[in-house]
Amino acid sequence: MELFSPLHLLILLFVALIVFGIPLLLVFLLARSLDKRRSGVRVSFVGVAIGGITDVVASGLLGIPLVIYVMVKYDLLHAPEGSAAIAASIHSSAWLYGLQLTIGLGCSVLGGYVAARIAKHDELLNGLLSSFLCTAIGVYSVLSGKDSQSLLLQVLLLMAAPAFAFLGGYLRQTQKRTGRMPDIMGPSPEIQ
Repeated sequence: MELFSPLHLLILLFVALIVFGIPLLLVFLLARSLDKRRSGVRVSFVGVAIGGITDVVASGLLGIPLVIYVMVKYDLLHAPEGSAAIAASIHSSAWLYGLQLTIGLGCSVLGGYVAARIAKHDELLNGLLSSFLCTAIGVYSVLSGKDSQSLLLQVLLLMAAPAFAFLGGYLRQTQKRTGRMPDIMGPSPEIQ
């Protein structure tokens, strides 16, 4: 059995999620206590900022096991090209590239959810706006020409981040709505 099989990679991802999920939860609780709902303001700047940071930081942290796996599997520890060799190795494998996209887009959903949860109102708007940081990094990457992918794929990925962040806001809005309907969730506490 090889050192970094796909099972080992998934275990590393799970451990990273647990290890880094607890600090993110603490940041979420702190931000929730700081952001009071203000009348007339639809955008929760604290929620959007924390959601955007959650998206980018979680993507980076959950991507570390993938990078380690690629470095060990393809013996890139001392490669002269550095990060370009790692990116080329990830892009050359369909399942590695799919895993990288899943991590990134999943973290966009998480960032949108966190922003919507902190905002406590206008979940779709705040979830969508949480993709600002990820989108800004993507625009910089496209404009600088540092990405080796086709321009069409880069633009599609730029549009995917806000769409998945919006999905995170939608999930929070749906969760909030179903929490108010006792007939969907079961009998009300007064009956029991």
